[in-house]
Amino acid sequence: MKVSFNIKGVIINTKQKRLMEKKLLALRKFVKNWSPINIDVTLTDESGPDKNGIDQAVHINVILPKEKIYIEEVDDNMMRAFNYATKTLERRFRRYNKKHIDNDRREASRFKAITNVVGAPIRLVGSAGRAVGRMVPKRRKK
Repeated sequence: MKVSFNIKGVIINTKQKRLMEKKLLALRKFVKNWSPINIDVTLTDESGPDKNGIDQAVHINVILPKEKIYIEEVDDNMMRAFNYATKTLERRFRRYNKKHIDNDRREASRFKAITNVVGAPIRLVGSAGRAVGRMVPKRRKK
């Protein structure tokens, strides 16, 4: 998992940058089986450093093997905007992970169904001697 930061018009110290990187790397547990994963974080001050208001923006762009995720949060506090964005990213990673687990289970059940059809016991029926695969086992007589 590679994390890169682009900072435009925002002043952050190394402690904040390390905290941001630590929070993003903590999300690795949701997508540990997929690689490569690239995360681009852009921090911008949309109205300039001298003005006040809701103008601190965080853009997170994640490239996964089969999906791209783009998240944008705007707030008056940079760290609060980043926390909102990481929570959203965590929800998206959970959904991505769940979707792939469900697909794996579905493929496994398809494989079981195919082996049940192919590996089913074959019995000879009638004088023609044709083979018929039986999916359901016979009932025992009482």
